[in-house]
Amino acid sequence: MLALSIVSPLQYWSMQYFWIHMLQHVSVMLAAPALYVAGAPVLPLLHAVPVGLRRRILRRIFVRPTRHPLRLVGAFLISPVFAVLFFNVVMVVWMIPGIFNPIMGSTKLHIGLMLSSFFLSGLLFWLQFIPSAPFKPSLSPFGQAGALLATNLIMTIIAIVLSFFTTVAWYNFGAAMEGMGSMSMGMSMPIITLNRVADQQIGAAILWVCGDFWCFPALFMAFRRSMSDDDPRDIFSSFLKRHRNMSVEEFRAGREDSVAASVPASPERRGGDDTI
Repeated sequence: MLALSIVSPLQYWSMQYFWIHMLQHVSVMLAAPALYVAGAPVLPLLHAVPVGLRRRILRRIFVRPTRHPLRLVGAFLISPVFAVLFFNVVMVVWMIPGIFNPIMGSTKLHIGLMLSSFFLSGLLFWLQFIPSAPFKPSLSPFGQAGALLATNLIMTIIAIVLSFFTTVAWYNFGAAMEGMGSMSMGMSMPIITLNRVADQQIGAAILWVCGDFWCFPALFMAFRRSMSDDDPRDIFSSFLKRHRNMSVEEFRAGREDSVAASVPASPERRGGDDTI
């Protein structure tokens, strides 16, 4: 997914049309990182390192009594607060025309800076929702639902602003892209035929709809986790919980009660009457 988003005609046309850029945006920031996190590649990648080097590095970072600086930095980067905030900040900042237009004037900056930040923020974001050994999401189901709804709300606001609250195009794809890319082959870019305002509105609709596509399944899984959570301190879980599987402790307690009820009472418990 990541390769098709960058090394394909999608990258070429994303430099000319905003709506194609939004397809690339969604693929690199949402689809590819989610699949990468779900694949749990950390342990296989670690085992690709030679054993001696791997043991020296991991022992130095994780086994020493004092916490290694790299461990502190890693814990900060994968923390839920930083990951969710970083994801939303990256998404909002790259939508600012004054930042977006200069970057889109260079293919190297577009791939090396914009798309790289999309992918990195997407990885940190999805680690908060998808188990990826050896990492486990630390957010409670209530926190996951809140983060998903807040992020989807920000996406929706961006889409509404780009489509309904403006009558002019904010992004100068035509001016910035003229003559780029294929000039080295003695050719010029194709002439842009789509109206720039319509192009921007289509891109906003893609962001809006695709935002719902990724949000609702993840939100449904968060609801499922909240219903199966046995922690009574989770108010959200207690409110939504109707039917859940019985825990081992509850089964054993119920079993003991049923066995005790099936045993005939002793004469002492029957008031001292030892007659039958």
